[in-house]
Amino acid sequence: MAAPATLRKQRLMLDIQVTPKQKKALMSVLKALDIEIKPRELTEEEEDTALYLAMQEGKKEGRLSDQEQSDFLKWMKDAVSNQ
Repeated sequence: MAAPATLRKQRLMLDIQVTPKQKKALMSVLKALDIEIKPRELTEEEEDTALYLAMQEGKKEGRLSDQEQSDFLKWMKDAVSNQ
């Protein structure tokens, strides 16, 4: 199932946690869709750097206002009660 030359591929990086069974199923789906993957694990140093950068980005974003926090908590409560 090769992609036509006219379609431009996009790079998508995912950081997900899966069980071995989920990993096997996910890899099968990716292979069936002819999606090239480059699995790799981060070193402790790379993971620390990524966490630091995410924290710095969070500082730029700021915190939720009281109303935003209230809305979010209500949404979370509703989501949990609907399960």
